[in-house]
Amino acid sequence: MLKMISTVLVACALLLPGAANAMKIKDYHKEIMTTENGRIDCAACHGDAKRKTIPDATACEACHGTPEDVAKQTARPANAGHDVEPNPHDSLHYGTDLPCTYCHQEHKESKVYCNQCHEFTYPAMKR
Repeated sequence: MLKMISTVLVACALLLPGAANAMKIKDYHKEIMTTENGRIDCAACHGDAKRKTIPDATACEACHGTPEDVAKQTARPANAGHDVEPNPHDSLHYGTDLPCTYCHQEHKESKVYCNQCHEFTYPAMKR
């Protein structure tokens, strides 16, 4: 039985080499990054860089705006008190200078960089 399963797995790997190397992409980006022929346009974020290179912040800014724009969009209400977590895009430690990719990952689960020291949940964060 184990030999048969191994044979099937090897056959799949040989017949579908593109599928084995396919990168995951978040659903909310698929729509805007898919070309007319149904392929994902990796250059939309990565530009001409090598495939596994982390995109430059200007790639994020092209769609999402500057770090200052994003900080305004995620600003805490003035009277929020301690019930609302701090604005992750305008940190007390880093201001608006923390690179997007420290938290936001396209090809794997995103994480809250600040949670290396803190315990924030940010329930609206797209993961």
